[in-house]
Amino acid sequence: MRKYFTLSFDDGVTQDRRLVQLLRKYGLKCTFNVNSGLLGKAGELNFGDGKKVSHNKITAEELASLYDGFEVAVHTRTHPMLTGCSVRRILEEVICDSVRLSELTGYAVHGMAYPGGHPNFDRLVTETIREYTDIRYARTIVSTYDFGFPEDFMVWNPTAHILDEKTETLIECFAKEKSDGLLYLWGHSYELDLDDGWVRAENIFKRLSELSGAQSMTNMQVWENSRN
Repeated sequence: MRKYFTLSFDDGVTQDRRLVQLLRKYGLKCTFNVNSGLLGKAGELNFGDGKKVSHNKITAEELASLYDGFEVAVHTRTHPMLTGCSVRRILEEVICDSVRLSELTGYAVHGMAYPGGHPNFDRLVTETIREYTDIRYARTIVSTYDFGFPEDFMVWNPTAHILDEKTETLIECFAKEKSDGLLYLWGHSYELDLDDGWVRAENIFKRLSELSGAQSMTNMQVWENSRN
């Protein structure tokens, strides 16, 4: 039976240091989508109502050791909205990010998550990447709220955001599944700085680690096993 669950987090921010500790604590796999052109850059995000979180990027020097044992994937070099880019810019953003991340990690980086808010991809973006790059899958931010495998891995819609109000219920439904299924949760670790985000995330990781008959995988491992 192919019953898998996978996680991915975007942007390569310094909150990933805390996230990695939690993932290691519960023995979970994860994919981290990183902008190589922004490594080491400081930033801050304002969520309104006085809620602010740091958006500082990890450094190039720490990337390999921080994400050791996980998967590093493309999130474009500088995080533009690809739907507003020329074909040349799309290829520059994706290929340059893949090449630099491959240099930093020591292995070929062929996974991807589209950057930006929805809609962050269109047919031109998807087909350009499919035809002219070595990217094997690309994750969107469109929740399916189900456990199906993607029909097209270049338009890989996740099950839900990790802080979605339905996430805990979805995990319990997935736990009861007796057939093939894929649970895919995604997010940004800086979002966990808000409210009770870290508490919720740890509870989710703990529950995932307890799932019987379901295997934790990186995004690339899911792609590889789905082709067998």
